[in-house]
Amino acid sequence: MNIGYMTDRGRRRPTNEDSLRACEDLSFFMLADGVGGNRSGEIASQSALDALEKFVRHNPPEWLGSRDEVFRYFRAAVNYVNQFIIKLSEAKPQYAGMATTLTFAYIRDDEMYVANVGDSRVYLAHGDMIQQITDDHTYVNDLVKMGAITREEAHLHARKNVITRAIGANANNEPDCFSVPVERDDRILLCSDGLYDEVDDDTILSTLIRSDDMKACASELVLMANQNGGNDNISVICIDLEG
Repeated sequence: MNIGYMTDRGRRRPTNEDSLRACEDLSFFMLADGVGGNRSGEIASQSALDALEKFVRHNPPEWLGSRDEVFRYFRAAVNYVNQFIIKLSEAKPQYAGMATTLTFAYIRDDEMYVANVGDSRVYLAHGDMIQQITDDHTYVNDLVKMGAITREEAHLHARKNVITRAIGANANNEPDCFSVPVERDDRILLCSDGLYDEVDDDTILSTLIRSDDMKACASELVLMANQNGGNDNISVICIDLEG
């Protein structure tokens, strides 16, 4: 795999509350977007990835068999991380109320397994098509699914950044789990909303498929998000399943 990643504060935010991690030896990739004041969002996202990596390294997923086993493993991992963040927020008053999104992908053979809580996304670029694998846990996405507003209206909605599910927000927070087949030369993207709020899917696709160097691709996507406003922290992990 050819892998590149980058996280950036953006142009409007005083701090970067995004975190990302690429555990290349395990083919396990993770990204989190923290929420909360007094740097607690930054602590939440970093701590969530620390906890998730600890879980994965102590319980390597390579022994897992069926898709259902992988999904049970993902739910156990998310529960572990969720409990960890809740205990951390209870330990220090300045961390009270902190939470974070969490999305991660595990690639094995010709399959990619994905889990998410919140609105950080995983995309798959196959040929000249791009597919959003994850489903945003947001107020406006719920409205879209109910038919109350269009996707175009959702992008401009005043409450578009209100998430309905987050790590640390409550004791039980089930992830959505997905599996999709992948092929050699497919491109995979994990990103926070700081990217897709500023760069449309078609532009993301064209950038992914014309880039041979995923480090350069990650840098270009972040640059475009900043040029288009940079209103939030921006994080991307770009993966080329090169042959």
